[in-house]
Amino acid sequence: MNNITIVIPTYWCPSKGKDIFEEKIFDHPIPIDKKDTLSKTLDSLNILKDKNFILTIIVTSTTHKIEDKAIDRVYDIAAPYKKKYNIKILHYHNLANLKQKLKNKNISNEALSLLNLDNYASIRNMCSLACILNDTKINVFIDDDEIFTDENFLTKTSKFIGKSINNQKIKAVAGYYIQKDGGYKFDENKVPEWKRKFWNNAKAMNDAFDKIIGKSPRIKITPFVFGGNMVIDKDILIKYPFDPKITRGEDIDFLINLRTVKVNFFLDNQLYIKHLPPSKKQPEWMSFREDINRFLYERKKILDHSGTKGLSQEDFMPYPGIFLESDLEDRIIGANKLLYEEYKKMGSKEGMKECEKNIEICKNNDFKKIDTKSWLTGLIKGWQELTKAISGKTIDDL
Repeated sequence: MNNITIVIPTYWCPSKGKDIFEEKIFDHPIPIDKKDTLSKTLDSLNILKDKNFILTIIVTSTTHKIEDKAIDRVYDIAAPYKKKYNIKILHYHNLANLKQKLKNKNISNEALSLLNLDNYASIRNMCSLACILNDTKINVFIDDDEIFTDENFLTKTSKFIGKSINNQKIKAVAGYYIQKDGGYKFDENKVPEWKRKFWNNAKAMNDAFDKIIGKSPRIKITPFVFGGNMVIDKDILIKYPFDPKITRGEDIDFLINLRTVKVNFFLDNQLYIKHLPPSKKQPEWMSFREDINRFLYERKKILDHSGTKGLSQEDFMPYPGIFLESDLEDRIIGANKLLYEEYKKMGSKEGMKECEKNIEICKNNDFKKIDTKSWLTGLIKGWQELTKAISGKTIDDL
């Protein structure tokens, strides 16, 4: 019997030069007519000693206009591998079928609204759904720009889940990424000038990596997690969703959500996967806007849950804690002003205008209006209604 689901979301966009409005923002979707990255990930499965798993691929695209093409492309890519592995594919159409079936059973609109592929958090929820539909004990979250280089990777995913450390049951384990150079750190020399003073996230992350990945013991509570290398018990996935209000940084946001219910992520410093991301597609101001929204929202969650063990800004130092402090607005505005000057030198009026918008987003800070405690309570209620309703169903039923 399979006890593990490996789930891989794959992201697609229109061909370069096509004048098509894209409704969704992802870091590096693959143009529908270009060479994919997913094949390399699937090729690398061959290194694994343990092949007793169900592989589920989640198909998504930046615009509904290429949904069918993306689905067809992924079925074509997966076809040769189906001879070796038990592969399931989740996409817009079978999720729409599931939604219709549940609607006929009077599932609430709040619960049904969680069935979508609109942003990273929603896609991670569909990754969780795959584990539930496959009825496996453990879900291993992987991305389509990664390759397995450790033959014992899958064996390691089961080592700590369900065990106890210091009277804490381990239900969520984080691995980490190996970069192109073979190490776990980011190259700080590549940090652009406009980021270095106020927004040096590479340095903050490297400091955190040294503290958590680079030191004993092997398994320890972590303030960060990598979305493309997570191992989570199905019991957790049934109860707690990723928060769709956050469009980027959904992995650490999920870690924060779990801490609100007294569940910790532990990092295993021997659980690694090689990360080979393509270059990002979107402009700097857009990526930074996603970070602005992310950290303003996560800081609000932490403030709303002040007094809860493990949920102070200090508990997340040095990363992401450095971006959850009271000076967050100063950091955002300072970095945006420097980025504005970069666009000014390039003569990019659009970039300058968008930097000004970023500053306005920061100053207005709509997240101040959200009662994240109430929001999470309602979100969890809707998710549990949904997961209870799909109990007993499989991907093949959809």
